[in-house]
Amino acid sequence: MNNTLKKHFTASAIIIKESKVLLFYHKKLAIWLYPGGHVEENETPDETAIREVMEETGLAVEIIGEKDENLADANADVSVLHQPYVLLCELVGDHYHNDMVYLCRIKSETELKYNAQESEAIGFFGLSELDNIKLFPNFKSLLIKVLNQLN
Repeated sequence: MNNTLKKHFTASAIIIKESKVLLFYHKKLAIWLYPGGHVEENETPDETAIREVMEETGLAVEIIGEKDENLADANADVSVLHQPYVLLCELVGDHYHNDMVYLCRIKSETELKYNAQESEAIGFFGLSELDNIKLFPNFKSLLIKVLNQLN
């Protein structure tokens, strides 16, 4: 890792539905990815993941996974966030993304959409379909791990 490069915090979502994961085709990178983006000022990573999913897919989701509410303290204004499924530090051009990746499920079904400037396709993919689409090798390994845990 190049310690002279800036590191940005990002949050991403692996959206699970019926043993499949939601991916969109990223035009600029020419590869399939999950929704996600930069954590904005005054935003928690949980909020970022949910916002990015809505912006990039039109879906309302909820994060699934550990969230130990026993650690919250209203008197001290301490709240508990979800634990990410995985944390990745990824080189993206001239900086790194410290990416908090969350498992999510759909709260309310709506028609899938995507930003035509950034993407040209969106869909759900199962284990048997991952060999037929272009994925980063480590990303494919992550998706296989998630999908195998569902079965």
